[in-house]
Formats: sequence, C-alpha cells, structure tokens
Amino acid sequence: MRILKRAVFALMFCVFCIAGHAQEVDVSVDRNELARGETLTFTIRVYDQRQGMQLDLTPLTSDFDVLGTRTSSQIRSINGAVEAWTDYIVTLFPLTEGALAIPSLNINNVTTDPIEITVLNQGPRSNQSNDELFLEIEVNKDAVYVQEQLLFSVRLFYTINGIRNPQFTELEMPNSVIQLIGSPNQYEKLIDGMRYGVYEKRYVIFPQRSGPLEIPDILFRGEVTDGSSNFVFRNLNTRRVTAFIEGVTIDVKERPAAVQGNSMWLPVNNLTLEESWSTDLSDIRVGDSIVRTVTMTAAGLDGAVLPPFANADIDGVNQYPEPSDIQRTFVDGSIVGTRIETVSIVPTTTGDIEIPQISIPWWNVETDEQEVSIIPATRLTIASVDGTIPSEQTVASTENIQDLLEQAPALTQEEIDEQNQTEYIEVGANWFNGLIAAVIAIVLISIYRLVISPRHGEIARFIADRRAALEAKFDPENNEKAAYQLLSKAAAANDLQQVRAALILWSNHYFTSLDITTMEDILNQHQDTDLAQAARNIQERLFTKGVSTDDSWSAKSLMSIVQRLRANKNSKNKAMAQEQKYALPPLYRT
Repeated sequence: MRILKRAVFALMFCVFCIAGHAQEVDVSVDRNELARGETLTFTIRVYDQRQGMQLDLTPLTSDFDVLGTRTSSQIRSINGAVEAWTDYIVTLFPLTEGALAIPSLNINNVTTDPIEITVLNQGPRSNQSNDELFLEIEVNKDAVYVQEQLLFSVRLFYTINGIRNPQFTELEMPNSVIQLIGSPNQYEKLIDGMRYGVYEKRYVIFPQRSGPLEIPDILFRGEVTDGSSNFVFRNLNTRRVTAFIEGVTIDVKERPAAVQGNSMWLPVNNLTLEESWSTDLSDIRVGDSIVRTVTMTAAGLDGAVLPPFANADIDGVNQYPEPSDIQRTFVDGSIVGTRIETVSIVPTTTGDIEIPQISIPWWNVETDEQEVSIIPATRLTIASVDGTIPSEQTVASTENIQDLLEQAPALTQEEIDEQNQTEYIEVGANWFNGLIAAVIAIVLISIYRLVISPRHGEIARFIADRRAALEAKFDPENNEKAAYQLLSKAAAANDLQQVRAALILWSNHYFTSLDITTMEDILNQHQDTDLAQAARNIQERLFTKGVSTDDSWSAKSLMSIVQRLRANKNSKNKAMAQEQKYALPPLYRT
C-alpha cells in the first residue's frame, strides 16, 4: 500500500512538472489584423531560460518571409518573487493575403499554439508612411494582341535615405516571354513640392496565349539606414522596409479574323524594308559579284522573331547568302528589332534577269489594320564579259553577212607593227609567269620537306585531336542546339522512334537539374505539363494498339512546345545574365 502511494505521488509530481513546464513558453503577435504590405511582430517568450538556444523558424517560411530576429532578456521582482524571461522577436512579412496561421513551433520540447491572423488588401501600402515610401506600376495598354509587346514599369518612390539591398517580386508568368529593359533607372522627381528618389525597373512582355494575363502583385523589400552606426562594431544601424502594390490584369486578344489563316503574324507599331546594292546596277557583266542587303526593322518585336526573307531560285544567277544579322535595341522604352539579310549574286548568263519583290504583311497595332511592306522587283541587264549587251550583238548581226565577207581587210603598217609588238609582249609575259610559278613551287616543296614532312605524325595527331574535339562539341549528347536539330529532323520525317530518342536527348539538356534518360523521366517531371502530355502521346502511339493515327500525336504540336520552352529558357538565361551584369548598388553611398 505504501509503495502504491509513492507511485501515485511520483506520477502526480511528474504531471505537475509537465504542466509547469508547459507554461515556460508563450507566443504572441503585435496585432491579428494587418494590411497587405505591412510587417508583423511575432514574439516568443521563454521563461526562466538559463542558457541560449537556437530556434527553428522553418515552419514560418511557407506563408511568411522572415525579415529579421532579435532578442531581449528581462528580470522582474514583485513582492520578493523573481521572474526572468527572454523574448525572441521575429519580424514577419506575409506573402499572401487572407486568413493565415502562424504555425506551431517546437521549443524546449514544448509545442506552441498556432495564431490566426488576417491580411487585408487595402491598396498600395508600405510599413512606412505612404509619404515616405510607396510603389507605382504602369502598363502602356490595357489590352494587347497575342505576341504583341506590352511595356510594364514598376517604380519605388522614397524620401528616406540610405535604402540598401532593394528587392522586388520577380515577374514570372506562364505562356509569356519577359525581358528586362536594361539596368534599373535611378533619378529624382518633384511631386506636390516634395522631392522623391525614384528607383525604376522596366520590362517588355510578349504574351504567347490569348486570354487574361495576370501580372502578379509587386512586393518591395529593402533596408534603411539612418546614417548612424554601432559604437562597438561600427556597423550601420538598419531596419527593414517593405511596400506592396496590387498587380493588374491585361486582356490578350486573339489574332483578328482577317489574318487567322496567315502563316506570318507580326503585331507591331511599324515595319519597314530597305534594300541596298554594293555596286551600280547599270553596268553588270557575267561573272561580276554584286551584294544585295535587305534590312527589316520592326518597332515592337525582337529581331529574333522576325521572319527570314526567302531567297527564291533565280534563273541565270548563283546566290550565296550570308548568316542573318539579328539585332535588338530599345528606343524610348520600346523594343526595336532588326533583321539584316545579305546575299551575293553572281550572274551566269547575259540578258535581262528579274529579282522578285519581297512582300511582308504585318498588323498595325495603332490603326488596327493589316499593312504590307514591299521591296519592288528589280530588273538587271547583264552584259557579256567584254561589255557587250545582247541588244548590241543583235544589231550587228542584222547587217548583210555576205557583204561583210566580201570586204577585203584593210590593215595599215602601223597596225601590223602594233600587232607584232603585242605578240612579243605576250611571249615575255608567259615566260615571266612561268618563272614565278616555278619559284613558288620550289618554295612550297622546300617548306613541305623541311617543316611539314619531319612533323607529319605530330600534325596528323593535332588535326585528329581537333577534329575529335569539334565532333564532341557538336555531338547531340553534348550540344543542346544539335540535339534540337536532330529532334526537328526526326519530327519532320514523322519517325516516332527517332523522335522518341531525340526528345529524351534534348530534354536531358533542357532539364539541367534532372537526369533524363527515359521517356518515364519526361513524364515524371513537373516543370512543363504540355511536354509531359506530348511524351505520353508518343508512348501511346508507339506501344498502344488500336490507337488512331491522327489524334494522339502531332509533330507540329511537339515542336511548338519545344520551341516555346527553348525561347523561355533563353529569355531567363539572358535576364539572369543581365541581372548579374547589372548588380544593383545601394541607392545612396554610405
């Protein structure tokens, strides 16, 4: 009986200890309702703490951004009772609006209670006075056509000094190509008699699909220094500042019905075509090389998306096109694309040759009408090597041939002497040319025997190594562009087995963070559902019996998805390189 009483007493003592221990941690917030863009103070109070500890705040990061932490220790004595505690003060920034919960935390084997808060959307706000810090966004249009440029700007206005480490919400929207225009601008602006510093980022957006385009809410986070510093460590005293503004919705319209069937769709403000020639077109002979340069300039599109000019086969000439020169510039915040096509034309026959006209249809987004830019056809008259044009030869041949034959040749002594002198010069020139050729041959043979021949093996190995390196560099397994070309050829040939192998190879280049070795790897990736569905269609077409031949697989659809992914990745890589190139310095030197 005594043992039982002791056991009960021990159990009750443990219960009271646990109950007492549960009271050692308390959590609270400075308010349960706040506006979007404001910060929240979350306090964790640990009573009777005898040593420091590390808090795991990872559960908070799902709905909040942890902007900063600090501690405060206090001791209080009331009527001889001493109470001590340590406050862990956490500054939180809600990432979304609506009803949110600060989750439970496990601290010293004690689980805290969750705290419900409400984040209200009360328009543009910051955690400072709206006269000190606020955001502004601007779009040039409320509605655009699919693939038409949309200009978007976000500006931070501030009167407080020393803003450091400015960070904005990155624009990420599906089915859109987004490009940052240059580096951020910094300037000053006078508003209602108050001078503001302005920090501006400008973007150009090309929506690739019709429907509503949701530009997300923009959040700004940074640090502010008051110019003072810690006396001991000489560190600048800073505090976190935030600002918020709602995003906007843009209506993306489909192509107009008048151009739905057109293969070319260029929604721009203006498009011009210019042509230039390297020589005078009035004096062209067989074998001459003339260079034709055609320049297309589009206000509102990147030069990379401008269509090439088809160099149609022309009878009587040989054409040697050069690689296209693609350019992109920004004028007054708007993108201007340029495509320059250069081709060398060599006539091979005499007579009239017509260079066909170039016609580029485009949609004028300002007048909402279709227009066509044209370079008219050019007619060339090609003369023979001696400069005689066909019409002159025809006139000479209309004379009486019999009369010409009956006429005795009239030669003077001067003409005979001149002919003899000409023949003598030609003989001398041939002898001199032969001598030069012999000297060159001797020099080449000497170089080969003295330099090349002793190192024949070394040169052969060098050439073999270079060839192997080039082959490895442009092998589809090592080169994404080569893998894409292999996939394009397989899709054009409609060879599903080759398409399947090429798609796996290309996907392994695209998904750099994944190891793609089978079609199952493509199906299991979660970065692009359209590509996964295309892979599933290929699998069904190859390995499922009874599937119709026209409903589950489309080479055109697959290549459209791949081209979209490549364009998006190239855009992100350029934006990342641009961001790294133009790393943002503090707004003010400190």
